[in-house]
This record gives sequence, structure tokens and C-alpha cells, in this order.
Amino acid sequence: MTRVEAEYGGWGVGSVTAMLCVVALLIFLPLGIGPGPIQPPSFSVLLIFPLFMAAILLFLFLASNTKSR
Repeated sequence: MTRVEAEYGGWGVGSVTAMLCVVALLIFLPLGIGPGPIQPPSFSVLLIFPLFMAAILLFLFLASNTKSR
């Protein structure tokens, strides 16, 4: 293992950006529920969260792949 590979560990810009997006969604998405009685979310809203998390997982996997560089 070279010195550059040994020093690469940790969070990069993409990881921090992805984490901030997840935190922002977890904070601000419930605010969209609005006043009044709470109703269950629609099916499309239920699909947004797992699709977004899968996209982040794929992005982080591809960004951390050092063999292609």
C-alpha cells in the first residue's frame, strides 16, 4: 500500500454532501406534512426515501472504488 492510499481514508467531499442531504431531508421533509390531522403518506412519498438512500449508497460505493482510478 502506497502512502497516498494509506492517507486516503476518511470522509471526502461527496460523503459529507450526501450526509448533509440526508440530514436536511430528515429535518425538513416532516415539515411538509402541514397543520391538521396527520395522515399516512402516499405510496409515492414512501418510495422516495428508500430510492434516495439507495442512490446515496451507490454514489458512495462508486466514489470509494479506488481500483478504477
